[in-house]
Amino acid sequence: MTTPTLTGRGTGSNTALGLGCSVLFLLPFAGVGVFTAFQALRAAAASNWPQAGFLSIFALTFGGVGFGGLIAVAAGRRRLIDAEARQAQHPDAPWLWRPDWASGVVTDSSKTELWTSWVFAALWNLIGLPSGVLGARAAMREGNRLALIALVFPAIGLGLLAWAVRVTLRYRRYGVSRFELSRNPGVVGHALAGTVRTPSDLRPPEGFDVVLSCIRRETTGSGKNRSTTEHLLWQDERRTMGGPDGLPVAFAIPSDARPSDPGMSNDRVLWRLRVTGEVPGIDYSAAFEVPVFRTAESDAPTTDADRAAAAASIVAADYRQPAGSRIQVSTTRRGTEIYFPPARNPGFAIGITVFTAIWMGAIALMLVLHAPMLFPIVFGLFALLLVYLLLGAWLGVTRVIAGDGQVTIATGWLTPQRERTVGAGDIKGVTTRITSQQGDTAFYDITIETTAGTRVAAGRSIRDKREAEWLAATIAKAVAPR
Repeated sequence: MTTPTLTGRGTGSNTALGLGCSVLFLLPFAGVGVFTAFQALRAAAASNWPQAGFLSIFALTFGGVGFGGLIAVAAGRRRLIDAEARQAQHPDAPWLWRPDWASGVVTDSSKTELWTSWVFAALWNLIGLPSGVLGARAAMREGNRLALIALVFPAIGLGLLAWAVRVTLRYRRYGVSRFELSRNPGVVGHALAGTVRTPSDLRPPEGFDVVLSCIRRETTGSGKNRSTTEHLLWQDERRTMGGPDGLPVAFAIPSDARPSDPGMSNDRVLWRLRVTGEVPGIDYSAAFEVPVFRTAESDAPTTDADRAAAAASIVAADYRQPAGSRIQVSTTRRGTEIYFPPARNPGFAIGITVFTAIWMGAIALMLVLHAPMLFPIVFGLFALLLVYLLLGAWLGVTRVIAGDGQVTIATGWLTPQRERTVGAGDIKGVTTRITSQQGDTAFYDITIETTAGTRVAAGRSIRDKREAEWLAATIAKAVAPR
C-alpha cells in the first residue's frame, strides 16, 4: 500500500524562524517611517512644504513597508498556528492542512492578485517617482546624463499602475470564482475532478480554455537578491463550452507525477488550474492552487471517472489539427512529411523580439553614458544568445520525413539543410516533452528516443499539446513495421 507523501512535514519550525527574521528585517523600516513622519510634521509646522512633502513620501514608503509587513507577519503567524493544529490533527492527510482544501472548495487568486498589484504599484511609485524627479533635476542642473537612467523607474511605475487597474477591472466584472472538488484530493495515478463556478452570464464564443499544470517553484537568494522561478513539470489542457451548472473539469493525473507540497519551503511543487475565456472587453481568467497527492488510492484500480478523464487526454483517431496551426503534414513518395515553417509561433517570436530590443537598448545606453566596459561586454555576451534564439524563432525550419524504415530530419534557417537519419531499428520510441515555457504556456518538442539512449529532436516549440502528441504518433506509425 502506498502512503501519502508528506513533503510539508517539519516545515513549521522553519516557517516560524522565517517569520521571526521578517520581523527583525521590518522593524527598522517601521522605525524610519515613524521618524520621517515626525520630521515631516515639523517641516509642515515651519511652513517648509517642499521638505514636508518629500519627507512624507519617505514616511509612507518606509512606514508602509514596515507596518504593512508587520501586519502581514501577524496574519501569517495566525495561519501558521492554524496550519500546525491541522497538521497535528491530520498527520497523514496533508490536503486537510489548508482550510480551503479541507472544505473541498478552492477560491481563485483574483483577490490576492488585486491586493498584490496595488501594493506593489504603490510602493514602486512612491520610490520610483522621487528617484525620477531627482535624476532629471541632476541631469538638467549638473549635466549628468547618467542620472537620466532614473527616469526608467517612474516609467515602470506607470506600467505597474496600468496592470493594477486592469486587475481591478477584471475583479469588478467577474468577482471571485470557485472550484468545487468532486473528489478530495486529486489522486496521483487517477484524476482531479470538479466544477468551476463562473459568473452565470459568462459565455465565451470560443468556449473556455482549461489548463492543469504541475509546477516546481524554486526560490533562491536572500534579501534584494531573492528571486523565484517556476518550471513546468507537466501540463494538460482542454477546451469546453461549460453550462448553466458550471464548468465541469476532469484531468487524468499520471502515475509518476509529483504530488503537491503544502509546506512553505523554497523548493516546492504546486498544481495550478487555470481557466480563461476570450470575451469582449476584459477577458476572463481565474487560477486555483489545487490539491493533488499520492494516497493509498493511487495503487487502486481505475474507476469509470478515471477512465473518462483519461479518454479526454487521448488523441482520437479522427484528430484534426487546430485551424491556426502552420505545421504542414502531407504524404509524398518518400513517406509522411511534416514541415515546420519559420515564424510558426508569432506570439513567442514577438516576445523574444521585444525582450531582445530592450536588452540591446540597455547596452546602447551603457555605451552612450560611458559605463565601465565590463558591463557592455557581459550584457553583450548574453545578447548573442538572445539573437540566436531570435533568429531561430523567426527563421528556423524543420522537415521530418518518416517512411521506408527510417526518419530523416532536416533543419536550417529559411530552408532545411542539415540532415540526420535514424533507422527504424534504432528507434525506441517517439515522445513529446516540455522544453520551454512562456509564463504558464508550455511548448513541446517531439523527441525520438534511440536504443543507444540518445535523443533526437524531430520538431520544436509546438504550442498545442494534442497536436504535438498527434505528430509524434504520426511519425511512430509511419516507421512501424507493417
